[in-house]
Amino acid sequence: MKNKLFALVTLLLAACSSQNYTTSPDSLTTNPNTGIAVGTITFEGDIPVNDLYRFFYSPISGDKKFKKHNDGKILINGRNDGKSAFNGDFNDKKTYLIVIEGKPGTYAFTKYNYLDHIGSNGMISNSKDFEIPFEVKKGGITYIGEFTYVDKAEPGSPRIYVTDRMERDIKEFEKKYPDLDWDKVINSTPKSGKDGGGIISFM
Repeated sequence: MKNKLFALVTLLLAACSSQNYTTSPDSLTTNPNTGIAVGTITFEGDIPVNDLYRFFYSPISGDKKFKKHNDGKILINGRNDGKSAFNGDFNDKKTYLIVIEGKPGTYAFTKYNYLDHIGSNGMISNSKDFEIPFEVKKGGITYIGEFTYVDKAEPGSPRIYVTDRMERDIKEFEKKYPDLDWDKVINSTPKSGKDGGGIISFM
């Protein structure tokens, strides 16, 4: 489903979530009352097809108030310095470190959308609903896998592949956040979930 929205409305929508994350913060510390989930998003192509990508997540346990106050999204900008270009953390800038800090509980990525270009004629496309589950553990760090996003996925084929790349990814997190004890990370890469009619593949 596509909606034609003005750029101003798009920017307002980007600020509406309870938690408006980009990818990973400049600094990171553990908190005994909350938890951290980490992973990566990798784009398969060399150049972004779209200008803006958003990956939405929400608790799937807890009451309505808890869910409302702990949902959020990962926001990735496909334009840098006025050009279509990735600006990730490694892998030729195509892989982004993602960090989710939240209250303990069971969460899931439930949908994504993208804006084809920023401007008055920009079109937002929304995915079907799906569920990529993950845990946020009290006082701990959980690894939730690599999400490989296929910009030019053929109809009927997966758009996102979920894989375990913990050994590779944790080395990159160690470089960015050397003060944390990454030896205690729990590998919770999801092996199953709701595939949204085939748009998600659990490897």
